[in-house]
Amino acid sequence: MKYDIIIIGAGPGGYEMALEASKHNQKVLLIESNKIGGTCLNAGCIPTKTLYKNAKLLYQLKNINNFGINIDSFSFDYSKVLSQKNEVIKRLQEGINFLLQKANIDLIYGKAIITSHNTITVNNEEYEGNYIVIATGSKPISLPSFEEAIYAEDLLDFTKIPESLSIIGGGVIGIEMATIFNQFGTKVQIFEMSDRLLPQADLEISKRISSFLRNEGIGVYVNARAEKFQNKILTVSIRNIIQTFETENVLVAVGRKPNIDVKSLDDLGIKYNNKGIIVNDNFQTSINNIYAIGDVCGKNMLAHYATYSGKKALNHILGKNSNINFDLVPSVVFTFPEISWVGLTEEKCKSLNINYQVYKSLYRANGKALADHEIDGFVKIIVINDYIRGVHIIGYDASTLIHEMVAAMNVNITKDKFLDIIHAHPTLSEIFYTTLNSS
Repeated sequence: MKYDIIIIGAGPGGYEMALEASKHNQKVLLIESNKIGGTCLNAGCIPTKTLYKNAKLLYQLKNINNFGINIDSFSFDYSKVLSQKNEVIKRLQEGINFLLQKANIDLIYGKAIITSHNTITVNNEEYEGNYIVIATGSKPISLPSFEEAIYAEDLLDFTKIPESLSIIGGGVIGIEMATIFNQFGTKVQIFEMSDRLLPQADLEISKRISSFLRNEGIGVYVNARAEKFQNKILTVSIRNIIQTFETENVLVAVGRKPNIDVKSLDDLGIKYNNKGIIVNDNFQTSINNIYAIGDVCGKNMLAHYATYSGKKALNHILGKNSNINFDLVPSVVFTFPEISWVGLTEEKCKSLNINYQVYKSLYRANGKALADHEIDGFVKIIVINDYIRGVHIIGYDASTLIHEMVAAMNVNITKDKFLDIIHAHPTLSEIFYTTLNSS
């Protein structure tokens, strides 16, 4: 059977692209080797945020007396937490399947092999497409001498709360898992090889979140290189000094790598490097009618990046213009408090020798934050030649707040123009006005 577009991988990039393509009367074949929704839905973004909600409630209960509410005791049933997590995943899977069926998209489960510029085989059947899109996502990076360690997907399926957990990697996955299981009562420690947590974030935010995590009782070690984990003993070189830690579990969270079939790429002549498949600005590979989107490109391993890279690729296939700005992809981290950012950091500006101004405001100066007893954190805004070029938030509801600034930056707004926009009072959003209006 012949299709307009064949998409390999039904994660956020793949299934969203398939649904959008169907709106333009494209006949689409979607192929998935595992579970619909990909890593994000089944073993990443969604299950972790479901657990995070439970952790957040536990975190708030610790300070509930600030609101005049006294609770002498409460119980925590982890089996119900897991049931809720699995129910959320199931409902979202059912929703995606419903949308795909409604859009008349053919869905096949199996491993796809690209056999030519226009053909693929799945389950020993051949299919032809005018365009082929590789959206096979990524997989966790493993470490030698850590055969007894676990990965995020394993931890999410634990049927009981671990007593102790050592996390190798202080990036987003590592500190989110640390945040969640610390609230569940697990003794948690993080080991990060670089000199700070969240190396990709603003330096000041990295320092602040380290302090917050330590205050919650989480052990934080930087300049720490993991050596091995055997028989419940973790060996780590911290500032070149070997130390050992007894721990029930070790979670490896040192990043992810593209999930690609190197042999097929070589056979076809599709170019790739150690980061992933090489694509141009329209996500075309070295073969014009074959595209690659999302994690397989190795540029930005976020679910929303995958979704919008699929949208960009589809627009190119359809001959439509696209104004998506991939320099403005927001990042969010679900810790206590939350973290988010978009655009340039101070460190990046310095490395590029760019003249910039920094505007900063503390949460404790915001009336709504004070009323909510959410005073930890700050907002930092980078301005270059009066244009807003970077926004960095650590504080309550940062994951929501960042999108106002993403929208503003996408229309290339100036600082002075932003200050003319009326914000309701009292709201957290006023903190952006306060920040930019500071001297």
